[in-house]
Amino acid sequence: MTEQSDRLIRRATIAASAGLVLMVLATMGYIMWPRFAVSMGVRAASTPPYVAGQKIDVPSAWYTESPHTLIVFARASCAACEKAQPFLKQLVQHMNGRGVPMMAHPPGAPEEDAIFARTLGVAPEHIKMTTEGLRVRATPTIVLVDWQGRVVNAWEGATKPEDRLAMIAAVDALVR
Repeated sequence: MTEQSDRLIRRATIAASAGLVLMVLATMGYIMWPRFAVSMGVRAASTPPYVAGQKIDVPSAWYTESPHTLIVFARASCAACEKAQPFLKQLVQHMNGRGVPMMAHPPGAPEEDAIFARTLGVAPEHIKMTTEGLRVRATPTIVLVDWQGRVVNAWEGATKPEDRLAMIAAVDALVR
């Protein structure tokens, strides 16, 4: 009996050690993944699809009307857009008179999306009913462009309350 119990204890010790090693490796992988991903050229999910300085791939009529255009990619059926609606409305109102706020949305429910855009304060002539062919991975995505279509700044996803103040400050600093 003692030989059999010694064998069971030894096996349990080996199994526990292997489990501990796997937990340590999994934890290290979780901690190190962002650094590894960046070194391999993988973009973090929160990185906007448009980077400052590059030209946005929308028709020039979208941005040549004003020195700055704020393009909000959103949809009425998007839970994150609905949650961010008060902030998006504040941001659109903040841009009025300083630039052109515009909304573009993926194909789907054009009437609902147009109503959603109007509740944000976007003028009917600035509601674009497509994002086809654009680099929009998530809604809401907000892109600020200059009159040449160059991206000044971009934000993707529903921002946290503390990030919203920083976004308005960034718009203030860039759009005078």
